[in-house]
Amino acid sequence: MKLKIIGSGGMSIIPSSFCKCNICEEARQKGGRYERLGPSLYIDDIKMLIDTPEDIAVACNRQKITEVKNISISHSDPDHVKGIRIVEKIGYDFIKEKSAPINFYALPEVIDDINNMNRDCLKYYGDVLGCISVNETSHVNIDNIDIDFINNNPNRNITFYVIKQNKKKVVYACCNPKPFQHNKAYFDTDVFIISLVSDNGILNDGTKLEDAPFKDELFTLDEIIRIKNYYRIKKVIITHIDEMWGKSYGYYKELEKKLDNILFAYDGMEIVV
Repeated sequence: MKLKIIGSGGMSIIPSSFCKCNICEEARQKGGRYERLGPSLYIDDIKMLIDTPEDIAVACNRQKITEVKNISISHSDPDHVKGIRIVEKIGYDFIKEKSAPINFYALPEVIDDINNMNRDCLKYYGDVLGCISVNETSHVNIDNIDIDFINNNPNRNITFYVIKQNKKKVVYACCNPKPFQHNKAYFDTDVFIISLVSDNGILNDGTKLEDAPFKDELFTLDEIIRIKNYYRIKKVIITHIDEMWGKSYGYYKELEKKLDNILFAYDGMEIVV
């Protein structure tokens, strides 16, 4: 399998608009891997895009993604949904008023959440424009790749993806991984892509993680290491890296040297399994 991190940022891009923090200022000066667009993954083998943050069209251009046949959204948060308009360009010709729908896959409860929170957008793109074919599912097989959709948090309907081809397995658990629900499907994963919060418990303005309102939604580095060891995961890649964590690309590259097969994502990161 060949996958690519299209965007490695969190709920706000880096550099974030109007932000004058050190992380954003450094990103403006250095560019490249110091910049992060919204969270998204591309599975090259099946031309599948997972999640559509607001800047997904820009991200796809940057990463030279020229074809999308399949699409999925993990949950209804704005940083995963608000770029859904990309399907208009992919699946509909406004001049000829002709549609060529692409496949949209998601858990039924996620589809309901997206429609409820975004003015029935999936119904509009499916039933009116016809640029997507909406499939409610917890499993799909596309060209010898199996994908299981696991609802890790039924209170918020957060999807984890278990992506398998032959004996290779990738788990994509991009956002709000806590409370973490045990699943035997995670054992012996080749690459586990997941989010965490600041590795040292200090956020960009000096706030301690223990005092932050989202302290119970994201993993610390120590918790990630325990999960890696328990599930016998070969490699972990951290994504959904937010400006609020207060750490730059350069910082994470140095931290990687101290860790055992735990890497930090950047926009355009290629993953071959």
